[in-house]
Amino acid sequence: MPYSGSPKSESPGAIAPVIWYLLNLLALPVIGFIVLLTIAMKSGDAHALRRAHSKAAVYMSILGAMLISGGVAVCWLIYGNTGLFWTYAIVWAVVLHTSFVLWGMISLAQAIGNKPPTFPRWLL
Repeated sequence: MPYSGSPKSESPGAIAPVIWYLLNLLALPVIGFIVLLTIAMKSGDAHALRRAHSKAAVYMSILGAMLISGGVAVCWLIYGNTGLFWTYAIVWAVVLHTSFVLWGMISLAQAIGNKPPTFPRWLL
């Protein structure tokens, strides 16, 4: 019986950092990152799952910003301000942004299921 009055386990709170990661990407870019960074810095004595998700979200936010801006900058150095540059830059940014949003959705599903994020363990 699934509802037999067994004691409920305490939620690790891993959903909040992932929600702020997605908000950082989709709705509140700078504000979301500041809140996410604050959550990550204050999660030192929190549940291990919350620490893992908050660290992974901060790393992915920084990695995304570096990859998108770095790819666009290299493309600008190669092509200059031409039509080819703008085509490449828009496609590059859209593909990478979509990939990071999809990672956030998978991470949200893992946080809801109380599982660690798909991320290298040595960085967590």
